[in-house]
Amino acid sequence: MTGTTGPVAARKRSRPPEGRAASPNAAASGPSKKLIDRIKLLPVLMFVAVLLLSVKINDLWKDVRGFRATVTVATVAEAGPSKSGGTAAPSGSGPTTAGQLAQAADDKNVDAKKPEKPLDPVLFTRSEIELLQELSKRRKELDAREDAVIQKEGLLAAAEDRLEKKIVELQDVRGEIEALIEKYDEQEEKQLNELVQIYAKMKPKDSARIFNELDMDVLLQVFSRMKAGKTAPILANMRPARAKEITVRIAERKTMPKIN
Repeated sequence: MTGTTGPVAARKRSRPPEGRAASPNAAASGPSKKLIDRIKLLPVLMFVAVLLLSVKINDLWKDVRGFRATVTVATVAEAGPSKSGGTAAPSGSGPTTAGQLAQAADDKNVDAKKPEKPLDPVLFTRSEIELLQELSKRRKELDAREDAVIQKEGLLAAAEDRLEKKIVELQDVRGEIEALIEKYDEQEEKQLNELVQIYAKMKPKDSARIFNELDMDVLLQVFSRMKAGKTAPILANMRPARAKEITVRIAERKTMPKIN
């Protein structure tokens, strides 16, 4: 039993059990299945790659827009405030971009408020210092000249005011004088007319005797107002020299132009 059972037992052990025998198709399906699984995963990997690429492109686009907005704000800050008094924030920017814009605007405002550093006179050359001194001297001269001109203008204005007042006063005085002269002329004319009537009523011999001694100016005024019929007898009774003189004076008086 022991001698015959050894090979038989070995063959039995080497024979595969029923239901577990490996077929050639099953052995060949292992690598194919892995390849199929990899092919099925390829679309998923491509979708994930496209999704990641879209996210990266979106982030890059946001960064580009944020950079453009920052450059715009910086340009506006350098150019100064607009006519409307404000700067509109770019639409579509995220929270991070808005913070960057605000920070950039604050930095520009701070830089604008910083006082400029004074120039160091030690750094100037001798020619520049002489030029500055000459300009300062020239400026002082111009200021002094301007003050003098302003002072002269004030004096001229005051003098013009006084002159206008004097002109008004002189016009008033002139009116008063003209009124007095007119009144005096009326009175003188009245008196001369009375004298003419008196001498006209006198005898020619008596009038001639008085006219020989009368002042020439008064005599001319009386003669010029008397009628020719009254003056002829009086001239005939006057001294010849006196009659000649009064005749010449009357002729000259009529030919002389009237002076206003």
